[in-house]
Amino acid sequence: MIIGILLVALALRLINLNQSLWLDEAVQAVVAKNSLAFAFEELRGDFHPPLFHLLMHFWVRIFGSSEISLRMPSVLFGIGTVWVVYLLIKELTDSKISGPVASLLLATAPYHVYYSQEARMYSMVTFFTCLSMYYFLRVISDWQLAISGNKGLPAHSRLFPITSHKSPATFYVFFTTLALYSDYYAVLVILAQMVAGVIILRKRFLKMIFYYLAILILFAPVLPLLISQLKTGTMATMALPGWGELVNLGFLKALPLTFVKFSIGRITIFDKRLYALVILGVSGILGGLGGWGIMKGMKKKGARGEFYTVLLFWLMTPITIAWLASTIIPNYQPFRLLLVLPAFYLLLTSGLTSISSTVGRRIALIIILSINLFSLAVYYKNPYFWREDWRSVAGLAKENNLPIVISAQSFNWPLIYYRANDLIVSASAGDGILTIDRIPSFLAKISLNKKLYYTPYLADLYDPERLVPTWIEKDGFVKIKEISFNQIPVWEYEK
Repeated sequence: MIIGILLVALALRLINLNQSLWLDEAVQAVVAKNSLAFAFEELRGDFHPPLFHLLMHFWVRIFGSSEISLRMPSVLFGIGTVWVVYLLIKELTDSKISGPVASLLLATAPYHVYYSQEARMYSMVTFFTCLSMYYFLRVISDWQLAISGNKGLPAHSRLFPITSHKSPATFYVFFTTLALYSDYYAVLVILAQMVAGVIILRKRFLKMIFYYLAILILFAPVLPLLISQLKTGTMATMALPGWGELVNLGFLKALPLTFVKFSIGRITIFDKRLYALVILGVSGILGGLGGWGIMKGMKKKGARGEFYTVLLFWLMTPITIAWLASTIIPNYQPFRLLLVLPAFYLLLTSGLTSISSTVGRRIALIIILSINLFSLAVYYKNPYFWREDWRSVAGLAKENNLPIVISAQSFNWPLIYYRANDLIVSASAGDGILTIDRIPSFLAKISLNKKLYYTPYLADLYDPERLVPTWIEKDGFVKIKEISFNQIPVWEYEK
């Protein structure tokens, strides 16, 4: 059955895989095609560890740099995560249907499908986080056996009812380190593991400190890069005061919106009243099932109950810490917490399989699958929910051989990727807010043209006073048309 579910997961992640790259993916693509020295230089301005950049550097040299090729690693990591979730709950619960149900729910999860199609590191870190959690639970199981004097424990008193994997600690350290090399947010999962481990093993958990020292030593080569990134990020925030508002959700709506995204993915309903009703209904169903799963799971005896304690901390610790930290470091976005999404669906599975009635379980499964598949259908069908269509923007400029004006050089990456770099006219070569002293050099770039395109993309950040359109009109241009390429507005000007 799991083979069929993995094939379903693959099929769902291949649909629309060739859509246009958006800004961050284009940065990843251009960096991957350049040298490793170039990659590490650009990493200073990208608050992520280097593993995904290293992977993509070699990937594009073997498989090319088309949209589909760039996204295939994330597709494969997404399918791998579905498989690990199957192993996790299959071996750690006494329900025969838990493994297939959990893997099927994650295979069809709209939020996981979306980020399994993104040429960024979020799918990869989720995969390594699941493996880290799998071997963390095996380490805990070994400690339980050690506590009992290796005499063995009843099946319900062990996390793993089967013989423990050879060297689980080695695998735990290895995959946890890979998760940290993929995304700094993995440290929040490590904190969740530590808290859960202290609750389960109490003082004996202190012996595991050697594992965390090993992880720290293995991660140490990245620390100079992290320090450099923090300095760059601080300078960028000072140069662009609006950056925090752009990358951070409001404190009050951050938590509810996170669980909304987990439930229905990236789609929305434009009628706000209807959207609110749908969200209340979906939240009531999924929240009720998840809460039921937590309540029933934690009531179980011995290690079975401890497993659900670990799941709860896996889900809530990273979300809570990231949410509270956003008041100091404004960087809260639900997609950065994709690494806790498997825990969300594992708890849903627990609630679903705890329903005593077979008919009730089937109805609950059909409802959750219907929510997933309907959300996916909306995403597949409506290009508005796809990524920014820079491919069409570049195509328009190249087709008419007209320059395209952007506010700052910082987001010229998609146009470079789509080979429109000769047509880019950047109002600013730097990364700060545009100032009036830029006008002479800017007018010199556009004055000989009779037509041009301009995009106000990220103008709120780089050009809050809207100096660029004012300068364009000052040079005798008149706006004659507005075109939208999926959240990228393009204005056509003529002298």
